[in-house]
Amino acid sequence: MSRSLIISVATLETTSIPAYSGKQVRSATESQIEHPKIITAFMYIPKKSYFLLNLEIRNRLGDLAAVSNVLAQSGIEILSGSFTRGAVGNPGRWQVFVQPLNANFTSEELKRLVVSCPDVVGCQIKESREGLLVDSVTFPIKISSGQRAMIIRNDVWEGMLQKTREKFGSGGDVIIYEQGNMAGRMSGRELLAALGRDFLTKQLDQVIAMYQALGWGRAKILNFVQSPMTLSIRMWESAECMGQKSEKATGHFIRGHIVGHVEEIFGVECKCVETSCLAKGDPYCEFVLEEKKRGLSK
Repeated sequence: MSRSLIISVATLETTSIPAYSGKQVRSATESQIEHPKIITAFMYIPKKSYFLLNLEIRNRLGDLAAVSNVLAQSGIEILSGSFTRGAVGNPGRWQVFVQPLNANFTSEELKRLVVSCPDVVGCQIKESREGLLVDSVTFPIKISSGQRAMIIRNDVWEGMLQKTREKFGSGGDVIIYEQGNMAGRMSGRELLAALGRDFLTKQLDQVIAMYQALGWGRAKILNFVQSPMTLSIRMWESAECMGQKSEKATGHFIRGHIVGHVEEIFGVECKCVETSCLAKGDPYCEFVLEEKKRGLSK
C-alpha cells in the first residue's frame, strides 16, 4: 500500500531549550522500524460482504469494550477502525469496518444488533458492493487540533514537486521553498498563540515529533541554542525527498517550513541549509538553521 501524508495547517516544528546531546539521535537501525498508522479510506475484499459502521457511543468507562463484546458474541470481526472520545456532554465516535463470519448477515440485522447495546446512541451503516467499500459516511477529515486535513499519497506529492521543478527549473525550488515558508509561518503563529513561547521551549522534542505524527518524516533534534539561534534537525524518511534522485538537496518545502516556523515563534530572521539529503543518496536529510546577522541579506 502506498505511503500517504496528511496535509494541513498543522505543525512542523521548532522551539528552544538547552542544546540537545547526540544521545537523542535515532540510529539507522531504529529509523527503519515501522509502526504504521493505517487510515482506512476504503477496503476491497473480493467476493466478501462486509460493512462500515459509524457509531455514536455514550461516554462512560468501558463503553467501547461493551460494543466490541456485542459484535464478538455475534461472530462479527473488526477489520479496521478509529475511535475518538467525545468532549463533555457529547458522544464518542467510532468508525469501524466489520465483517460477519456469517456471510448471510444483513445490514438490517447488524443495525438491530448494534443499537440493542445501551451504549450506542447513533448508528450509520454502509455495505460493501462487489467487495468494494468506500468510506463516504464520514466527512470532513480532521486532525486532533480540530483543523480540517486531507490525505494525499506520497508518490502523488512527489510527482507534484518534481513537475514544478521540471516546469520552472531553479525557480521551481524557490516556489516550493516559499510554499513551505508560508505553511511554517501559519503553524508557528497558531502554536505561539495557543501555547506560548515558554511552553513550546520546554516541549521542543514534542513539537518536533509532530513531523512524524503528521507523516512528514521521523525527525530528531541534534542541536539547539536559542541565542543566537542555531538548530539542527535530522529527518529520516522525509516525505518530500523519498523517491527523488538529485545531485543537489531537494528538501526545499521542509527547509522553508522550518525557517517560517522559527521566525514566527522567536521573532528572528534565519537561514537554513540542507546539509544531507535522501535525494543525494544520504541515509537521511539534515537541516541546519542559523540566525541571520543584522544586515545580512536573504
